[in-house]
Amino acid sequence: MLAVALTVACAPSVAQDSRSPIHVHRVATGNLDGLKNAIKLSVEACRAVKNLPLGAPVSLPSDTYLAKLAVVEAKEYFDGANHATYHTVRRVAADPASGTCQLMLFHERSGWAGQMCGSATKGSSTSINKLLDYNRPEPAANQVDTVAAPRKGCGKKAKTYDVTGLPIENAGRASCVWDSDIIAKQMRAAGLKAEGHKKGSPAADFCLYARQPIYVHNGHHELVVLKSSGSTEGDALDQLLGENTAYLNDQLVDFSDGSPIPAERFSAGAVRSFVAQPAKTPLGEH
Repeated sequence: MLAVALTVACAPSVAQDSRSPIHVHRVATGNLDGLKNAIKLSVEACRAVKNLPLGAPVSLPSDTYLAKLAVVEAKEYFDGANHATYHTVRRVAADPASGTCQLMLFHERSGWAGQMCGSATKGSSTSINKLLDYNRPEPAANQVDTVAAPRKGCGKKAKTYDVTGLPIENAGRASCVWDSDIIAKQMRAAGLKAEGHKKGSPAADFCLYARQPIYVHNGHHELVVLKSSGSTEGDALDQLLGENTAYLNDQLVDFSDGSPIPAERFSAGAVRSFVAQPAKTPLGEH
């Protein structure tokens, strides 16, 4: 996954602990031409290692299938002291275990579930890049650990995020406010020049739930991100592999505020089950 630092300006008032449970489900699709190119590259790499004829046509999945493929998917849950995140990255590629370089759908998963200011369970599966090292592919495996989670701010006072008067964005199932607009407002209040969200900008930006941009417990806070944006126009790597578009542009597909969340979502068992799912599946099976 693409690591992006999230920085958000704060208003001076103290934020109260959040009470209402929130569930966010985001999905991102990739650059279609880049995804098709990446599949062809994987097949040729596989053929080279297996001494198969190079340059033969590749039977690609349909454009409809690839355009709808959830290249990046995130499910996030907030409920009082509890927090959980489940992330999946997917890629269609030639299977190293196949003698004919058959295409399969590969999955890389990571999960975190537990208490914001207590203990938690962290898990991950083998990375897609390691699964698809055609010279020395690693077997599918997963790792799960119990971790202490005294996150930043625990035991202190969190500050509210001031979104008053800022442009409201429609995220589909809820409204959101761009992170860059919040930062710009704070900078202007300090007498500094600042511009907010720019549509089509290559800079990563994150749209936060307008009613509750942060989820707070005992001073620690997590951003409630509904969608993101970042232009990949002219991005050579995105044209080659098709994935940067997905990493920068996830969209909200499901959302709830106030609906009960099963306690199991925040359990160690949920993380174990999530990362233990198959690392590769036939095309068409997500």
